Amino acid sequence: MAGHTVKNRLWVYVLLILPVFVVLGIYIPLADQLPEVIATHWSSTYPDGFTRTELFVPTCIGLSILGTIISLISVAQHRKPALLLTLMFIGSLLSWTTVGVFIGSAVPTVLAESPETAVIGYWIIPTVACTLVALTPLWICGVYQTYSKQLQDQRQARIAAGQSLAVPPSQAPEILEDSEFSETMKGPWWLWALGLIIAVTGVYVFVEMLVQPDSINWTSAVIGLATCFIVTPLVLGLCMIRVTITDQRTRVSSAILGFPLRTISLDDIQSVTHAEINPMAWGGWGWRFFPGGSAVVLRRAEGLAFELKNSSRFAVTIPHAQRGAEKLNTLLSQRET
Repeated sequence: MAGHTVKNRLWVYVLLILPVFVVLGIYIPLADQLPEVIATHWSSTYPDGFTRTELFVPTCIGLSILGTIISLISVAQHRKPALLLTLMFIGSLLSWTTVGVFIGSAVPTVLAESPETAVIGYWIIPTVACTLVALTPLWICGVYQTYSKQLQDQRQARIAAGQSLAVPPSQAPEILEDSEFSETMKGPWWLWALGLIIAVTGVYVFVEMLVQPDSINWTSAVIGLATCFIVTPLVLGLCMIRVTITDQRTRVSSAILGFPLRTISLDDIQSVTHAEINPMAWGGWGWRFFPGGSAVVLRRAEGLAFELKNSSRFAVTIPHAQRGAEKLNTLLSQRET
């Protein structure tokens, strides 16, 4: 299998090596302030688990170094993309999770009068954030996207060969240039439910602001209400999308609220194929952005996969995608002639 180039190499290296420096950077100034034991487990606000400092600190430093080494080894496996992705995931997750644990344990312990009175509080935020950061190198390196596309192309080729679906260009069905392809697709039930839950939450916060203005935290209430006001139409707007293909452009928009998600001029398209869209190969479910492209994916289903002339990619799930791909390819052929 051909080699896979690691993109954004500088940033990948920074994110893989950074955990070691974060752990050391926090430990060195706090070394003289750490007690004999560190609060390392919380069942609620206060800790119910402790670890000796002489064991906890070397373990965290060692795990962060081990994770970094595993991650750096992964970068060398460019001819084995599956191994590269596996090692990078394991190493990055190990080192960054260690950073989160170290921050969420050492810092609250130092700030408290004693380990028993340590409070995790908002220090839970960097703990969770570090776990999310662990996935960043895996994504920005670009190997997952290219590897997934390669596997998808091989799969489509096998299907076409097995079912004799390959059609010579001279036998391709004629599609009138002035005809319009338009299809809609509904999102899964949980996306509708999520939008409704956010909307109900916003209504509840608004009612509480009216009924009990003296007993609420206005800062939190206003932030929560604004968040619900912004997120609700975005989520509900994605519950049904419409793809429209004309002789000039491809437009993806919300079929409910009408706002555009992506418009691609015919002149910007390098190639387009009908393919099965795997959400995990395109950044997940919903309106996704990632290095080198974007996607609107509602479920694992058929859709259109675009290769654009600016070297970026775009995908959208839509019924009868094969007809859409045929129309676009016919229009592209007419432009070339």
